[in-house]
Amino acid sequence: MPDTTVMTSSAAFRRHFRAQSLFWAGYFLFEWLNTGAYLENFRQSFFQIALNLPLLVVAGYWHLLVTVRRYLLTGRMTGFWISLIAGLVVFGITRRFINYTWLYPVYWPSGLDKPLLYWPKILAEAMQMHLVVVLFVAVDLVRHALRHQQVSETYRREKLAAEYRLLQSQVQPHFLFNTLNNLISVSIHQPAEMPHLLHRLAGLLSYQLHESHRPAVPIRKELGYLRDYIALEQIRYGSRLDVQTNFDEWPERGADLSVPPLLLLPFVENAFKHGAAQSEADCWIQLNLSRTEDKLVFSVENSMPEDLPERPTTGLGLANLRQRLDILYPGNYELMTLPEHSQFLAVLKFTPN
Repeated sequence: MPDTTVMTSSAAFRRHFRAQSLFWAGYFLFEWLNTGAYLENFRQSFFQIALNLPLLVVAGYWHLLVTVRRYLLTGRMTGFWISLIAGLVVFGITRRFINYTWLYPVYWPSGLDKPLLYWPKILAEAMQMHLVVVLFVAVDLVRHALRHQQVSETYRREKLAAEYRLLQSQVQPHFLFNTLNNLISVSIHQPAEMPHLLHRLAGLLSYQLHESHRPAVPIRKELGYLRDYIALEQIRYGSRLDVQTNFDEWPERGADLSVPPLLLLPFVENAFKHGAAQSEADCWIQLNLSRTEDKLVFSVENSMPEDLPERPTTGLGLANLRQRLDILYPGNYELMTLPEHSQFLAVLKFTPN
């Protein structure tokens, strides 16, 4: 099996090499045409650029790899200044030597009037070539920064996706735990209802198996899932529980909408867990779904016993839901919970897909 790390590094090196080669080719072409037009001698211009380009490339990589990456980016400022000044001097003298030996005798004999180590000319040569070096280093650093930003963004998205899958997977065992408790209770007190309950449970598990891995599902499927869950719970509580919903009109009204699967379930679970399950008397749950412009508003309100010793908080399900919403709709949703003396209200407002 090939080493994917080596393959990735090799591909990155090839992209890097192509980009840098393109920079030097572009510089050569621009400088040749520009200088040739100025001198009105493209042959001299070609010879001059070709003679100095190898040294320019060496200087560019020296300052990129040593002066900048090894010293500047690691905060080693003493090394940075030594490398920078040494580069200016060494490459300036070297370029002066190249031009003095091969260029001036052919195209500019008067340049030989000054000595080889003529420092004003050396400084001018050094500054001229390092303007190109600065541009080369700047372009490479910008490319590196953009690539790093892209990798960081990819990593961030993958991390969020992994976190979301983990949070979503926690919904299923939480649901199964509650449902198994229902099965035990119904099997003891209402054994005749077990076949119908198992049929409903099979439908719920089928939804979780085939739909829960999708990024979004049609809202009619999510509402169908909630209906099955409510019907399963009502078998347990019987006539003492009154559940009212306005879902019947939504297959037509919300045909074009999609929502993340299992997004609304924690509201309903929370209503049963902190409402009906805590009371031996009559109880009620109201579920409402409405559409305001481009937003959906889903609210669940349930009764609670007045003598409940400890008032419910948001619970594990709604805490999990809030984390999922932070990933799906960062800063673009509203989740409110309003516990009162004898009832509990939870409201979610968000923009569906």
